[in-house]
Amino acid sequence: MKKKHFSEKLLNAIGEIDDNLVSDAVKDTERRKSRLRWGSLAAVLALCVSIGIFIGGIMKTGNQEAGAPGTDIANQNIPDSGAQDFEVQEDSAEGSYIAVNSVVILDVNPSVALTVNEDEKVVAANGLNEEGKAVLSGMDLTDVDLTVAVNAIIGAMLQKGYLSDLQNAILVSVESEDTEKSAVLQERVSSIVGTAMQEGNLEGSVLSQTFRDTADVEQIAQNYGISLGKASLIQEVMSQDPTLTAEKLALLSITEIALISQSKDISSEVLTLMGAASDKAYISRESAVEIAYGHAGVNAGSTAGLKVEFDSEDGIMVYEVEFCEGAIEYEYDIDARTGQVVKYKSENRGSADISVDSSSNQYIGEEAARKAALEKAGIAADSVDYINAWLEYDDRRPEHYEVVFSVGNVEYKYEIDMYSGAVIAYETETRDDRNHHNGGGNHGTGQNTDGAGVPAADIGEEAAKTAALSHAGLSASQVRKLKAEYDFDDGIAEYEVEFEYNGYEYEYKIDAATGAILEYEIDD
Repeated sequence: MKKKHFSEKLLNAIGEIDDNLVSDAVKDTERRKSRLRWGSLAAVLALCVSIGIFIGGIMKTGNQEAGAPGTDIANQNIPDSGAQDFEVQEDSAEGSYIAVNSVVILDVNPSVALTVNEDEKVVAANGLNEEGKAVLSGMDLTDVDLTVAVNAIIGAMLQKGYLSDLQNAILVSVESEDTEKSAVLQERVSSIVGTAMQEGNLEGSVLSQTFRDTADVEQIAQNYGISLGKASLIQEVMSQDPTLTAEKLALLSITEIALISQSKDISSEVLTLMGAASDKAYISRESAVEIAYGHAGVNAGSTAGLKVEFDSEDGIMVYEVEFCEGAIEYEYDIDARTGQVVKYKSENRGSADISVDSSSNQYIGEEAARKAALEKAGIAADSVDYINAWLEYDDRRPEHYEVVFSVGNVEYKYEIDMYSGAVIAYETETRDDRNHHNGGGNHGTGQNTDGAGVPAADIGEEAAKTAALSHAGLSASQVRKLKAEYDFDDGIAEYEVEFEYNGYEYEYKIDAATGAILEYEIDD
């Protein structure tokens, strides 16, 4: 088959992708066997191939032919990596053999996996999520050269807006039993991707890695409904910075994970990076600092130890801004898109020098602690939705009063000196119910969720606390250490509510969508 005829048919199949995007890639396509039927591409056949068994035993032969319909990767059981075997599959029509020995995963979000044989021809292409299936829609990449297939996929991602100036990072993950081959393939595919983005007029960022399907990687992928490639990236980033968690990173796009890694100066021998992730979707670093300084009421000239990093809170990209003024340390989380103060904390490291008359061993009491916190916040007692105070202990020794209260969607936490009533530390957190942008794809919850990873039908923390207190026959003013935390258990969204009363500890699990009591326990 002539090269010109091949190019025209392929471009018909994948849509209006720039000729320059794939023309250079179509070089190894003579020797087409009669069984390939490239003419069918002109009719834009729907993708009818999927990967049989992914990664741990990528192609089990049985009676299934190469490229035959298989199980959706996202829903299939992945074999133990210890039993991994890249087997040889017989093509009964030709009597030849296809050695399936590599898998290439491209994550943006979307996520797409290509199973490749020893001749670097695509045996199967599979969308690992809905976005990935959308990218492959209208393409039949079976037996296409890997270079051509990658160019076609990048072209489709550019066309459909998955790759753009705002989301410009892509993760290339290669898995093969041959370590040396994996490294070579990783480098080559990364180069192909980078060139394709350049030809699409995009200043892209390419992260690349080789990986093995370990039990830990598989568990992360299953827990959060993400690809094994993205799960491997998350595991590596967490190993470099233990403050980051899979729960936090799984909600994010590859661009967002790359931004966090870059801002924290995370380096890895496993990951390779070409180009810089785009921060064009966010306010500037300087703007975040100005917002924090303005909120704290300080001048730049009076501060020291400024530190600014990207991070994530409940799926929202934030700037973490930290600085000191004298003995006071400030910590701020600023919404990186809107500039809203999501959370802040101030702690007086010089509080030990406060003159306190403790000779009488008389504590100021919970009521005085509540009053001191409200005065510091500038809030009237009748304006709060609830308020609670208790004496906080450490190793059975009283440390300070803890005061917690809320006004609307803002929660306040104060530490009050138990003798003088001085404010030792405080922080606030804004609980925003808006839908936020989320590029992380499926969360693996089985729930209808908004962009922040919370079910669209969510009763909220206050309603969960009310449900638990009502069941216990108590009010917020009667109990101590009342708190609620959002969580998932076996795919069910719930609130874990805890409080103390009369020497007993109460623990409740409340359905986050309905407010029903799922489980409760009372311990002395």
